[in-house]
Amino acid sequence: MKVLLIQPEVRLDDKPFDFPFWAGIFASIVEKKGGQVAILDLNAIRMNYGGDFVPTDVLRDEILSEDWDLIGIGGLTTMYRRIKQLIQFTRKLFPDTTIISGGGWSTYNPDEILQLVPEVDMVCIGEGEETFSEIYDELHRGTKRFDKIKGLCVKQFDEIKYTEPRALIPDLDTVPYPNYDLFELDIYFRYSSYPTSREAFLSKRRASAVWERGCPRGCTFCSHNGMSRIDLQNIYGSGDRKKGEIIVRDTDKKNDTFQLPARWPSPRYAVDNVKLLKEKYDIDFLTVLDENMTSNLKWTKEFCELYVSEGLNESVKWGTLGDAPSVAVKPEIVKIMKDAGCSYISFGFESASDKVLAQDIQKGQTRMHLQKTVDAIKKVGLRPLATFMIGNEHEDINDLLETVDFWIKNNIEVDPFICTPYVGSPIFYNNKDVVLEQYDERLRLTKDDLSIDQKIRKQWQLEALDKFMKECGDATLYTATISKNFTIPELIALKRFMYKHDTGRMIKMAHQRFEETGLFQWKVNEKWVKYDPTAIAKDELSQKVRLTTN
Repeated sequence: MKVLLIQPEVRLDDKPFDFPFWAGIFASIVEKKGGQVAILDLNAIRMNYGGDFVPTDVLRDEILSEDWDLIGIGGLTTMYRRIKQLIQFTRKLFPDTTIISGGGWSTYNPDEILQLVPEVDMVCIGEGEETFSEIYDELHRGTKRFDKIKGLCVKQFDEIKYTEPRALIPDLDTVPYPNYDLFELDIYFRYSSYPTSREAFLSKRRASAVWERGCPRGCTFCSHNGMSRIDLQNIYGSGDRKKGEIIVRDTDKKNDTFQLPARWPSPRYAVDNVKLLKEKYDIDFLTVLDENMTSNLKWTKEFCELYVSEGLNESVKWGTLGDAPSVAVKPEIVKIMKDAGCSYISFGFESASDKVLAQDIQKGQTRMHLQKTVDAIKKVGLRPLATFMIGNEHEDINDLLETVDFWIKNNIEVDPFICTPYVGSPIFYNNKDVVLEQYDERLRLTKDDLSIDQKIRKQWQLEALDKFMKECGDATLYTATISKNFTIPELIALKRFMYKHDTGRMIKMAHQRFEETGLFQWKVNEKWVKYDPTAIAKDELSQKVRLTTN
């Protein structure tokens, strides 16, 4: 059997960053079964064509290079628009070949995806290793009884149905390493340099790896490609976690498993992965894309100890992602990581307002955690890296000033994201109607009109969802907003003021809007008088008058 795995372009006009891990792992599975497999990594080869989409004629020639029995296409939620185009293009070239998709772009709402992109035969929900392996076997036998395979949403005879849920893989050490030989390594190495640290910037042969699946934090804006218990609760409960939990528990009972919010392979598995990359491809830097390495302090410490004992800490520097609560509780982990070759840790701080962190973000962190983390990072000589967002649901002007105040005190320069309710995140499920109404005025105008045929309304919702997902390509740009206090134009202006630490314009904007509307979200607390340009000017004038009088 011949299998083609297509990795779409990620972000245009930017260097390729991540290896196509899912494709590499699936390729290893196919080869172990004796099949032929190829990876069409469009995200890498686009760099040979100016960094934009791969030209249509090149794409056609690449896809038509063999007569494929199975074609897999996957990617993140942000890649919906491009993946839809690729699937439609591929289906025209291969009208009878089985096409399967998976990953964040389709795993959270597979029934809707199969309606919006009917060229797909089935969607793999969550982890795909075992599911893909069984699909391969079914095609190889020629039986095509896909409805018997767990973890799928399939389309058969114009009917869309979910198969029995599949339990998450309990032992990640059983997952094969990707087949790196099929990656466009020369292109990835060409664009190795990345400005996250001195070592990353000077890198000539940088690789990337992902070991953690899921995350123990419950951030409302986040999702994990269907690879955590929380994700599966939301998927099978259509956003109702309690309803989904009943299904997850039943799956655990049938499979004698207990699925977790976050899982890791053994530290030995991870270190051996790095050794393979060093010995076979002579890498000099590794980007560890685990969602939250420091949240598992025991695992991280053991990984670092093994890394040093294998002598990798000098030859392969690395960087990763972490979170503030874990570092604040055990700041010594930062030195352990640095001694093991870690040159940066990037944190999702999100906001410096305790109200927003508790009410909207729900990561379990506070402003105190953020400060302790910054202090711990600086103490060992690393540069603090953190991301923030604005436009959270209940955030007001005082919360934004709390965040800028934190930046000023710590000499941090940040261009914040605008909070985006990506499909699969709790804030999407909780605000789905509000989101879709921003893409179809008919939904907003008729939300209380019971005379509207529900079939018609569902079609409007599907069309609005398609428009929304097509816009979700870049987290630095706006899409829908869930903010109860700010419009998108206001957020764009505030985002710019915050980036420039321009608290004066923020406060003047707030005073003007409060005078116009009387809305509480624009009323500036007395706490921020130190940043109020009018108050500062009045104080200076008052002092000048007193000096003149004396």
